[in-house]
Amino acid sequence: MEVSEVSKFLAQTIPFDQLSPAQLAETSLQLSVYYCQQGEKLDIAKERLLIIRTGMYALYSDKQQLLTKLEEGDFYGYQLLLTGLADADQLICEEDGLVYWLAASEFHQLRYQYKNVDIFFQRLFGRRLHQYKEQQGSRFTLKIADIVQNRKVAICGKQSVQQAAQLMTEKRVSSLLVEENDRLIGILTDRDLRTRVLADDLPASTLIQQVMTPKPHTIDKHAYLFEAVQLMSRFNVHHLPVMEKDVSFGMITATDIIRSQQDHPVYLIGEIHRQDTVDGLTQCSLQINNLAQTLGKQLVPAHEAGHIITTITDALTQRLIKLAQQKLGPAPCVFTWLCFGSQARMDQSINADQDNALLLEREPTADIADYFQQLAEFVCQGLASCGITLCPGNIMASNPELRLSLKGWSGKFAKWISSPTPEAILKASIFFDMRVVEGSKGLFNALQQDILARTNNALFLYHLAQSSLQRTAPLSFLRNFILEHDGKQKKGIDLKKRGISLITDIVRIYALAHGVHEVNTRQRLQQLAVLGAIDPKEAQNLSDAFDVLAHLRWDKHLHDINQGHEASNLLDPAILSGLQRHQLKDSFAVINNAQSSIKHRFCKEV
Repeated sequence: MEVSEVSKFLAQTIPFDQLSPAQLAETSLQLSVYYCQQGEKLDIAKERLLIIRTGMYALYSDKQQLLTKLEEGDFYGYQLLLTGLADADQLICEEDGLVYWLAASEFHQLRYQYKNVDIFFQRLFGRRLHQYKEQQGSRFTLKIADIVQNRKVAICGKQSVQQAAQLMTEKRVSSLLVEENDRLIGILTDRDLRTRVLADDLPASTLIQQVMTPKPHTIDKHAYLFEAVQLMSRFNVHHLPVMEKDVSFGMITATDIIRSQQDHPVYLIGEIHRQDTVDGLTQCSLQINNLAQTLGKQLVPAHEAGHIITTITDALTQRLIKLAQQKLGPAPCVFTWLCFGSQARMDQSINADQDNALLLEREPTADIADYFQQLAEFVCQGLASCGITLCPGNIMASNPELRLSLKGWSGKFAKWISSPTPEAILKASIFFDMRVVEGSKGLFNALQQDILARTNNALFLYHLAQSSLQRTAPLSFLRNFILEHDGKQKKGIDLKKRGISLITDIVRIYALAHGVHEVNTRQRLQQLAVLGAIDPKEAQNLSDAFDVLAHLRWDKHLHDINQGHEASNLLDPAILSGLQRHQLKDSFAVINNAQSSIKHRFCKEV
C-alpha cells in the first residue's frame, strides 16, 4: 500500500481533511486494506471503522430491506463505535473494490484529538438513525446509560476516610457511592475529603458516614443526558449517582458529560442556572430559537425536542424563583410552583405561552398573600421577558385566584368534578395536566392523589368526553382535508387544535378514568396499554398519530422561524409530500376512530 496515495485520498475525504499532514500519514499507516469481490459479505461485527475506497456496497437490514448503498468516501461502523450497540445489518459487495479498516483505538484517538472529527461522526450517526432506524435517538438525546457503564465503585459508611482515599486512588475515580446493606445512603467525593477532612484536620480514621454527603440527588440510568445537566446546574453538584430500579448502578460526573458532549447546545441550561439577573436570563433565552434550529438540523424527533424545550422553560422558571427569593427573602411557608398544559406534558414548542400557578401549604392571607403575589409577578414577568408570553386567559400564578392552599385547590377540583358545567370542563382540559416545576413534591402528591380519587366519576367523565367530541379531525367523508382560515387570509389545518389537542383530550379522559399519574401523552398511552385500559393496538395507533402531527408542527415552526416569521400551527397540506399527506390523513382517521371509542365507552346515559 502506497502511504502517499492513501494520505492523498484521506486529505480529500471529510472529516479527515481536518488532520495535519503528519497525522494523515500516521493514520494512513494505521489503516488495513481489503480487496472485496462482487457478492462477498463483509465482516462488520467488529468494532472498527470501514472507509469505502472503491467499489459499490449494499447495506441491508435484518429484514433484508435495502437501507442504502455505500460508495467511495462513505463510512460504516461508527454506530457500533459510538454506542457499543451493534445492528443486525448485512453489507454486501456489489462491485469489486477496496475498503479501508481503522481500528477502534485509532478511531477514538482521532475523535479525542480532533473535535471536528468527533462532531462529524456524531452528526452522521444522528442522520443515519433518523433515516434508517426510525428516530431511535441522536447526539442531543443521549441517555445516561449511553455514557455510564455498570462499573460502580462503592464503600461502606463505617469504613475510614483513609480506606476511601485508597479505594479512590486504586480505582482512579473522584467519588464513591456509600452504601449500607446494598442501599445508597450517600456519596463521598474528593472535594469532601479536602473540605471536610483535611481542612478540618480530622484524622485518617474518621468514619466516612461522618463526612459524606447524605441523601444525594440521583438520576435514573434511562434518563436523558440533558436532564443530568439540568440537575447538576440546578443544585450546583458535580456528581450524580445513577440508579436502576432503586439500586445504584454507577456515577456520572460533570467531567463525563463534558467529555461526551462538549458542544451540546443544551448547556444553555447550565448557563441559565448561572445567571444572577433577569437581563442575563433574557439574553440566554435569545439562544432558544438557535437551539431549535440546531435540533432540527440534527433531525431530533419532535417529542424529544419538546422535552428539551420544556426543560429549558423549567430552568428559566426555577432560576427566576431563586432570584425572586434573593430579593424577597425566604418563603413564609412551603409552596409548589405548578405548570399546566404543554409544559406539564413536557411537549412544549417554541410558541408556547405561560400556564402556571402556586400551591401553598397555608392559606394565602396577610403577609403570605403579599409575599407570593410579589414572587408570582416577578416570575411571570421574567418569563415574559424571556419570550414565554403571558397567558391570554390569565392562567398564571400572578392571578390571585391561582394562588391557593392545598385545601383551596382540592375544593376547586372537587367542584369541577361534581358539577361539570361547560366552564368547569374547559378548566379541566387545562388544569388536569399539571406538574411540579419547583418546590414541595409532597404538597403536589397530596393534591394529585385527592384529584385522581375523585375523577372516576361517571357524570364528570360523560361531560368531559362530550366536550372532547365537539371538535373533530379535519377530514371529510371522502378523506379530503377540510381547510380553515386563520383570520389573516391564510388557510390550512391547525395541527394543534384539530390534531394534537384532540389526541391529548382523548388520552386524558382514559387517564383520569383509570387513576394514571402520568401527564405526558405518550407515557399515558404506554401506562394505559399496560393496565389494559385501552387496546394496545389503539394505543400504538394514537401514539403514532401523535408523533406524526407533532413532527409536522415542529417542522412548520422551524420553517417559520427560519423565515423570520412567528411560529404558526396552521399548515397548508398542499406543501406536503405525497407520503406526508397520506400519513396526515391516516392520523386524522385514527383520531376519528378513537373519538368513536370514547363516545361508546363514556357517553352512555348517566
